[in-house]
Amino acid sequence: MHKIFCDETWTAHYAKVRCQYYVFYGVMVEEDSENQLIQQIQEFKKRRGLVIENTPVEVKWTKVEEEWRQSNASNRTNRYEEFLEIFFDALKAKTLTFGYMFLRKSDYEHVESEFVKQQSDNKHNFFFMLYFQFLYHCFIKSQVKQKPCQIFLDNRDLGAIGSGYDIDKLMEVLNKRLYRDQSPKYQLPLSKELQRQLSDSIQFVNLVESKQEPLVQLSDLCAGCVRFVLENELQPPPIQRQLPIFPDLPQYWDNEPTSGKESLARFFYGRLGTIDRYRDINLLKLSYHHRFSIFPFEFTKQRA
Repeated sequence: MHKIFCDETWTAHYAKVRCQYYVFYGVMVEEDSENQLIQQIQEFKKRRGLVIENTPVEVKWTKVEEEWRQSNASNRTNRYEEFLEIFFDALKAKTLTFGYMFLRKSDYEHVESEFVKQQSDNKHNFFFMLYFQFLYHCFIKSQVKQKPCQIFLDNRDLGAIGSGYDIDKLMEVLNKRLYRDQSPKYQLPLSKELQRQLSDSIQFVNLVESKQEPLVQLSDLCAGCVRFVLENELQPPPIQRQLPIFPDLPQYWDNEPTSGKESLARFFYGRLGTIDRYRDINLLKLSYHHRFSIFPFEFTKQRA
């Protein structure tokens, strides 16, 4: 049984970055690996003082600056970097999959505004169709296929507009789109049995609270690093002091980071490149690397 823990994040409207993005992201594990990872995270939090009155402290991207300042002031290691090491160890051991889909925030808002004019509930439809694109291309198409799969979304309202997620609608969209995309074109319709298998591939969709779900916290930290890379268009760091293709690269990567978010994003990018099968990865481009998928999404232009 595969389990996917996912969420979405977007650039704040006031942020001064090169480009604003919307990012759908998540991690996928099998049940045995999930239990092992959760145990590792729980032990890490106890060991590193991230438990208060027997309650684990939530690790999240919005706390990165505070942790960076405290670690620098006390001359101790950054606990968020240590937390990410759990992710990299799992990635290296092939017990975890990470994937994200990104699109320009301006495109998202423009197309959504046109889409919702057609009918009143299209805001949900639009959002969940994008969720389908993310889940399908980053996880289901390449790894899940017809195997049983459960999906868990961080519990928040739809795009922060005060409208809660309609889980039944999401499950309906996922299953219908899965059946349609798996159907061979110009051939006989799929058998009833195969239709049922495809429909049953998504067995369960539910909401979880990030405060209580360690794997949502882990993916949130990874997604924050990825979004920082996207927003600032960071090219990959040089590998073992190789000569870079981009002439301005050494100046950037040799300079000290000026914020906690920049520091953690650079740590994430550099650490990823130390794993052999990800040495050539570029976080700005399409990637179907095994267990690390990147899907740049673009809306198809409608013909006049």
